[in-house]
Amino acid sequence: MTQQPHQQAFNPYTENGGTILAIAGADFTVIAGDTRQSEGYNIQTRYAPKVFKLTDKAVLAVNGFAADGNMFVKKVKQRLEVSSLLSSLIVKFSFDNRSHQWYRHAHAKDMPIRSIARLIQTMLYARRFFPYYVYNILGGIEEDGMSFNAIRSDVSKDLFLWAGDA
Repeated sequence: MTQQPHQQAFNPYTENGGTILAIAGADFTVIAGDTRQSEGYNIQTRYAPKVFKLTDKAVLAVNGFAADGNMFVKKVKQRLEVSSLLSSLIVKFSFDNRSHQWYRHAHAKDMPIRSIARLIQTMLYARRFFPYYVYNILGGIEEDGMSFNAIRSDVSKDLFLWAGDA
């Protein structure tokens, strides 16, 4: 009896379940997510948040691989706080203290949602060869009224979006 070759495969990702949902209207945005984290039929925890406040007017919902989601939210918050983003969203990588201006201090306001969406798109594209295994929904209120943005190939104003396995 000959033994058939067995191929081993490495998959660094796992789907941790859960659902995120967003609904928008003329002057509001509602973003929700469950708190259950699971793998297969095993519930790892019932207290894993999926919705995170970025600014006073922007909320990010993240679903998918829990470790990537937590790290991605942490990196987005860091980039919003200590960022050298100018109006053209060019990032300067310099150790000069003057180049590391905080966006809020440099512009006397929070970063607009459209700019946060472009920042997140750039961050996701930078990891395209070993990507974050996450599904994102960014929503909030712009200064000119309702704004609701999905992170994908374009920035759009959709009325509802969802991601997950509910």
